Amino acid sequence: MRVIWWLLTVVSVSLLSIILSQQRALDPLENLSLRITSPTEGGLRDLADPIAQLFEGIVDRGDLVRENQRLREELERLQAEAAAYQDAALRIQELEMALGVKQGRSQDQFLAADVVAQDSSGLKRTIAIDRGTSDGVDEGMVVLSPGGSLVGTVFQSYKGFSWVRLVTDPESAVNAQVLGGSPESQGGSEARGVAVGNLRQGLVLDMLPSDSQVSEGNLVITSGLGGNYPQTLLIGSVKAVEERPQAPFKRATLEPAADLWSLETVLVLTSFRPARLVGP
Repeated sequence: MRVIWWLLTVVSVSLLSIILSQQRALDPLENLSLRITSPTEGGLRDLADPIAQLFEGIVDRGDLVRENQRLREELERLQAEAAAYQDAALRIQELEMALGVKQGRSQDQFLAADVVAQDSSGLKRTIAIDRGTSDGVDEGMVVLSPGGSLVGTVFQSYKGFSWVRLVTDPESAVNAQVLGGSPESQGGSEARGVAVGNLRQGLVLDMLPSDSQVSEGNLVITSGLGGNYPQTLLIGSVKAVEERPQAPFKRATLEPAADLWSLETVLVLTSFRPARLVGP
């Protein structure tokens, strides 16, 4: 009997709720419920927003890191391409200069070579080139820059490469003459001396007659004396003159015509046979 009364009560309440809902009699209660729960819901939303923003920031930071990495890689690629382009442009320029030297000295024969190494000991001034005995390069051969000025001589030659002693090496000595530096006592001929390498000063013109009229800026060329170098190869220019009143000879420091430590291409003069190779 109790169960029947309970079922009837439940059904009656349900029917009453439906009727009241259709008549919008429960709207004030629903509005009251919303006013009570809204502050709580807003507080929960305010509390959750920083957490959501934190997760969004983490995701955005990851995207930013990946984008920065991509941009760095792109920059590195572009820099590598620019460096390769500049190197190729320099190479073309040197080859064009070498072609000009060959055309200007049509009676001579040259062999172009790439510089592949430099001596790093600080005690020598030497470079290695990628031409050797298999290419016809012999020890003692004269080496020029792409512009045609004197670089040095081959002092060691192997099958596939050779070592070149630069004119600034302490063991280098080149008979030279100064253009426009003629003393009256020599009857108008150019002043002659010996261009020797010096670790501290680079290149020094020694053994100049004391009455030589040598000035800053005078050009210095090979004299051809001794037979180890052809005549009129440009060595460099006078940078400073050392006055020594009591000494029998003058001395001057020279600026080599070629930038010896920046060379990438050189010319081996194969048609000239130095006296040291020809023999007595």
